[in-house]
Amino acid sequence: MRITPIKIENQSQAQKLMTSLGVTSQGIGILSPKSVYAVFKIEDIKSWEANIIKQHLLSLGSDSAIERNALIKNINTSTLIFGSVSQLNKLCVKLKNQPFNLKIIANELSLCLDNLFKTEFIFRARNKILKIKKPAICGIINLTNDSFSGDGLLKHSLSSAQYQKIVLQKTEGMVRAGAQMIDLGAESTRPFSKPITEAEEIKRIVPALAAIRKEFKGVMLSVDTYKLNVAKAAIEEGIDVINDITALQHSPAIINLLKKHKLGAILMHMQGKPSTMQKSPHYENVTEDIRDFFKERILFLNKHKIENDYVLLDPGIGFGKSVKDNLKIIKELYKIKMLGFPIFIGLSRKSFIGKTLQEPEGSRLYGTIAANVVAYINGANILRVHDVKENRQALDIAFNIVNPSQNF
Repeated sequence: MRITPIKIENQSQAQKLMTSLGVTSQGIGILSPKSVYAVFKIEDIKSWEANIIKQHLLSLGSDSAIERNALIKNINTSTLIFGSVSQLNKLCVKLKNQPFNLKIIANELSLCLDNLFKTEFIFRARNKILKIKKPAICGIINLTNDSFSGDGLLKHSLSSAQYQKIVLQKTEGMVRAGAQMIDLGAESTRPFSKPITEAEEIKRIVPALAAIRKEFKGVMLSVDTYKLNVAKAAIEEGIDVINDITALQHSPAIINLLKKHKLGAILMHMQGKPSTMQKSPHYENVTEDIRDFFKERILFLNKHKIENDYVLLDPGIGFGKSVKDNLKIIKELYKIKMLGFPIFIGLSRKSFIGKTLQEPEGSRLYGTIAANVVAYINGANILRVHDVKENRQALDIAFNIVNPSQNF
């Protein structure tokens, strides 16, 4: 006889395990939701709502944790609910027929349960489709003279021909190494950086973009900009995605371009602006504050009828966050994942890695790889990197460990 502990993180794993045991398809459908557990904290609800939830969970064979005063007093409180996915789904059904705010809680909880274990996404951008089943890589090309990572192409004096040649070489190398997307940025957004004019940004973007699009028609291309006229110029050269560090707050009219041209959008969270964002950033709870920010942005997108498949969410590592904030965000990406959108994240060579390891800018590759692997395991879908080959290999190994293939 042998007794073996099993860690089941999602229903897909449960289904595979039960299939290997010879369980019928009908049995798998019934049993797999019972084998996966989840815990949720519900804040700022009435004590009687918390007690109704507790009673329903007890009737389902589970329970919740609430403060003692909530059992006997009419107060605002929080509750911790837990149970199998099956039990929590049944709780949602029961709450939808209850008064007060319990129907709203049921709808929100149902959405979280649907998204918590979601591993596959589709991202659409113009006429391209990226099917995300494993961690995808976005390569970075900095068209600047003051990039924080020291890879800005304009730090050297280059002729137009040399500029385009280097851009094409970098793109080819990244695509060969496994990048499914290339992100071009012409304005440095490192901490304490100053913005450049739209004219200067367009001058940097257009030649590079034109060269890449001519040679790499099938590659998904993104432009890192928050300026309307830069976005318009990039669209004329065939851009697929607008990567906006302000999440369409600086130039809301960009949303009309997204609709007209069926572009993809990357919405990033940032506290403040690049020139001020690292002056004592503060949050009540950084990950939950970011999630609330994205919920508001999603409502804005829905109002303008932007389909979910055209949107990526970027928590903005290093943009108005302390080292501690950045580490917490990576650990708690699952909280953002529950919104149901693919997570796009840029950790590559950033200062939180250098400060954690006490390493200079040129010695952050290993820290970047480690951070990207953990980010993927915690919910990231597209990793924005400088070093494509190294991160691609690390993420492929991580993916095959988490999802062991029967081909091996």
